[in-house]
Amino acid sequence: MDKFIDYIKQYVQLSEEAEIAIRNVFSKKEYAKGELLSEEGKTCNHLYFLQEGAIRSFFYLNGKDITHWIYLENFVLTSWTSYIMRKPSTEYLETTEDSVIISINYDQMQELYKQYPELERFGRLILEEQIAMMDEFFKGYYFLSAKEKYELLTNAMPQITQKANLGHIASMLGISQETLSRIRGK
Repeated sequence: MDKFIDYIKQYVQLSEEAEIAIRNVFSKKEYAKGELLSEEGKTCNHLYFLQEGAIRSFFYLNGKDITHWIYLENFVLTSWTSYIMRKPSTEYLETTEDSVIISINYDQMQELYKQYPELERFGRLILEEQIAMMDEFFKGYYFLSAKEKYELLTNAMPQITQKANLGHIASMLGISQETLSRIRGK
């Protein structure tokens, strides 16, 4: 839990009471590779902090598995639209390696927001950061060649090539695995 507390402290100053509440309410669990945290058609009720491991969000389009995003260690994540809007998810969240995850359910998080303004600020700052990062990535993404897409991804998330499956990376970039292999070979 200390790693998560330290992560929060990068964004806000935590009161002792808020830190105690986090330690009491958030739970830590180990997940095996391939476990689903969220599924299409079900409302995602948890906010996650990925302490160790890797998670991908994906969906099916015409029967094909499409990776939307890959999350690495020290990231707050969820099936954002489902979690925030309280509606069934259109994606899956899957561990792509053994992972250690700290989580809290939606109602508990809302209570913490009410009780501790610094946690509400933390939540807002995390959302702003993730929206900006994804916005920048996807705006550039549409106008780039396959090689430029890969370079954008590796510049934004350098450790991704060591942690993520190449098929998932290729899917996320909208290129074939063969094209990705050629780009990496150069």
